[in-house]
Amino acid sequence: MGTLLEVGTGFHPELTGRENTFLSGAILGMSKTEIHRKFDEIVAFAEVEKFIDTPLKHYSSGMQMRLAFAVAAHVEPEILLIDEVLSVGDLEFQKKCLGKMGEVAKGGRTIIFVSHQMNQIRRLCDRVLWIDAGQLRCQGLTSEISTQYEATSSGRLSLQEGRDNSGVKVYHENWEILESPGGSPNIFDSFGPIAVGFTVNVMQPLRNVQHGLLLYSADRQLLWGSEINGLQLLAGRQVFVHRLPTLPLRPGAYTWRVNLYDDDGLIDDWECLPELVVATKPVTHSKTSGLVS
Repeated sequence: MGTLLEVGTGFHPELTGRENTFLSGAILGMSKTEIHRKFDEIVAFAEVEKFIDTPLKHYSSGMQMRLAFAVAAHVEPEILLIDEVLSVGDLEFQKKCLGKMGEVAKGGRTIIFVSHQMNQIRRLCDRVLWIDAGQLRCQGLTSEISTQYEATSSGRLSLQEGRDNSGVKVYHENWEILESPGGSPNIFDSFGPIAVGFTVNVMQPLRNVQHGLLLYSADRQLLWGSEINGLQLLAGRQVFVHRLPTLPLRPGAYTWRVNLYDDDGLIDDWECLPELVVATKPVTHSKTSGLVS
């Protein structure tokens, strides 16, 4: 069994990249012969060929992390335990790290990957164990358990927590995926059409209302928006229904934001809870390894 818990095990700033490769490899359990055999592959993977005989103290932090991961990734235990270390380097190197771990898994060895990065888990893992407060909460296929985890994490807050609706003309009460194929009102798990309903409670009749809808990613990037003008709203509960032919998003959590305006200005603005959880399987093209977004 091997572990990849912290990259850079055994590195010394006064030694060269070459010397640190042998030192770190030995600490991780590789023989001198094995390190010699894999040395060129390790250096090429880390992309530090020009600096391999330069003392490590002159490396940038990114170069040190790449070399450290490259050494650790070429250890060949039957079982490899990885704890949140696949975020080293830039985006291209992270993709290379994931690709390398995928090769290890396909080679017949077992990888236990501990992480909160759901997209990495979906790409690398076939099965998931959900650990909560040190206890095994559930286990199963990656698509099923990751969806349960995201749905639970997104639904911990009440729908109207922190919203003061006293004295308002109208306010949004809740939202749901209508006729949800996944059986849950906030989880979308297909690539087909989707209908989303937003329920509003109208306290008094309103004329010339503008209804806006925005969709944000987990890192607050605006992905899509729409608006409808000139609405007439009667008192009581009403539902705004938005129908989309498809929702081509990466798996993960997203946030709807809805608002209402009349001639006097903004009358309601709500970031919907629970969040929208997209649980479709990652889609790849035969010539690329990227996800469709």
